[in-house]
Amino acid sequence: MRWVFRLLGLIVLIIIAAIAAVFLLPSDRIAGVVEERFQAATGRALTIEGDVRPSLWPALGVNTGAVSIANADWAGDAPMVAADNLSVSVDIGALIGGEVKINGVTLEAPRIALATDAEGRGNWEMTAPATETSGEATTEATAEATGGIPAFSLDQAVITGGQVTFQDAAGTQIALADIDATFTLPDFAGPATLALTASANGAPVSVDATIPAFSTFLASGGAVTLTAGAGDSSVGFDGQAGLAPLGIDGALNADLSDMAGLFAALAMPAPELPEGLGQNTLTVSTALGFDGTTLTLTGTTANLDTNTITGDLAVALDGPRPRLTGTLNAGDLDISSMGGEETEDAAAEDTGPEGWSTEPIDVSALGTIDTDLTVNANSIRTAQSQIGRTALDIDIDNARMVIGIRELVAYDGAIAGDIVVNGRSGLSASADIAGSAIAISRLSSELLDYDRLVALGDMELSVLGSGNSMDALMNSLNGEGSFSFGAGELLGLDLVGMLRNLDTSFISDASRTIFDSITATFRIVDGVVINDNLTILAPLLTATGEGSIGLGGQTLDYRLVPKLLSDEDDGLSVPLLITGTWDAPRFRLDLESLVQGRVDEEIEEIKDEVDEAIRERVTEELGLTADQPSAEEAVRDKVEEELQRGLRNLFD
Repeated sequence: MRWVFRLLGLIVLIIIAAIAAVFLLPSDRIAGVVEERFQAATGRALTIEGDVRPSLWPALGVNTGAVSIANADWAGDAPMVAADNLSVSVDIGALIGGEVKINGVTLEAPRIALATDAEGRGNWEMTAPATETSGEATTEATAEATGGIPAFSLDQAVITGGQVTFQDAAGTQIALADIDATFTLPDFAGPATLALTASANGAPVSVDATIPAFSTFLASGGAVTLTAGAGDSSVGFDGQAGLAPLGIDGALNADLSDMAGLFAALAMPAPELPEGLGQNTLTVSTALGFDGTTLTLTGTTANLDTNTITGDLAVALDGPRPRLTGTLNAGDLDISSMGGEETEDAAAEDTGPEGWSTEPIDVSALGTIDTDLTVNANSIRTAQSQIGRTALDIDIDNARMVIGIRELVAYDGAIAGDIVVNGRSGLSASADIAGSAIAISRLSSELLDYDRLVALGDMELSVLGSGNSMDALMNSLNGEGSFSFGAGELLGLDLVGMLRNLDTSFISDASRTIFDSITATFRIVDGVVINDNLTILAPLLTATGEGSIGLGGQTLDYRLVPKLLSDEDDGLSVPLLITGTWDAPRFRLDLESLVQGRVDEEIEEIKDEVDEAIRERVTEELGLTADQPSAEEAVRDKVEEELQRGLRNLFD
């Protein structure tokens, strides 16, 4: 704001200095004097497009026609400031005594165009005048002691119908229109007040500010009380602030519940916050600090609907990206309104033929900020589950995010590990996690939409994928893992009944298979889980399995070989083939293998019977008794005996 006070002060003081010559010089000469003095002081051209008209009653003053101030060389030909009329009135008694006491300033329909270039320069930055004499040096020193503005007083300054626009080098634009403002400064060293109303991009905004010691504030900073509003949102500040050097230290209270009105004023689309994260109520209170490079939020309390989040944060602005550090404590966090079911039409539009979404995943936000953040929660309630104690480290560095799970009590067990999302070049993601005593039914239901396996178990998973959509990620997964489940139930499938009856109709919501344990290791290749050592131990059966599960295609191609343990079933074993898709699996008994197995068994039995019959016949032919050698030995002995006899006859 300092540049505003400087410009207004310079214009007013130059005009007042010319009032003494008002009655001696023609209006065009007066305008020329004012323009010359302003350009000498600022390096910018001031243009007065009408007569400078003095007034004696009801107060000594001067009125001008349209006025304008030239823009910076790099900002274009349009003026930086233009107004239809400027009126100034002064206290004649104070002026005779050598003091500048301004009773009133009125600026009609001012239009102020602010801009910054790619190097961060503002078009309001002006060249300071050179100091050549000791008298000018004294004046400059006095001005610097009061923040660069010669001391003055102002009973009331009024702006009506004003307009301010701001545009940065990237093209971002903020516009204020219909500005009506009143500024008072009865004593330059005393309190100053500002009351302003305007329309920002169609949304109503307001500012009310009080500076108890104006000259001190301009020179080195001081107390400030400020209330600003946009729509029904408001921000209040009470503390210390300064312009040179730039700094803030005080209490900030904000009610941002009207996000639509706030973002309309900023010419930005309002975020659609979910219930529980500020959809209806969003208030923040904090101790705000800023030293020109680092913004601190100490003792922060944010009320987000029914949730309360506390913590300390700091944002460093002196790096290639803002860097957020600190700790947030969420208490009992309820975000159950998030993750609602997707409509069938939306799902049909966003999914590929195998079911995963083909909608591009945008992670560009990871490249806008770096973080070193710790998040703690006593519990987290989601739409699907209730998570217990949670402690996460969220580190983002140049578009690469690492979520370190230091503690996560979930699914009746504990989970730890790291999850990485890398957006530096496309999108890749990896997970290296382990869980113990996990409720498998709840976990598989939420992650894979499968809730038929009821057990507690331990799991390990290390997996990496890349792609710009969920479909691409799931089809690119590579890694390995293992699991070990304790006693439980497999719902919807009665393996014992299926084997005993050789009938796949033992598949229904009422069917189940009770087991003592399930163990397996697996590898993942291009989105396909490959396993060859599944082992199931159950009271009435055992089972082994091998095959593949397509994570990308959501397909099944698995062969389960259960074997009954009861004596009456004589160890019956019939392979079960599981094929199809996750949402429509097909079960088929592999009777061909069963028949082939039976045939092989019968052949073996026949071979054994033939062998036994041959042995008996040979034994009978050789005249062997039970206490004599076996048929094989008898035959071997008989052959050796005949060979020896033949050799003796030959040599004889």
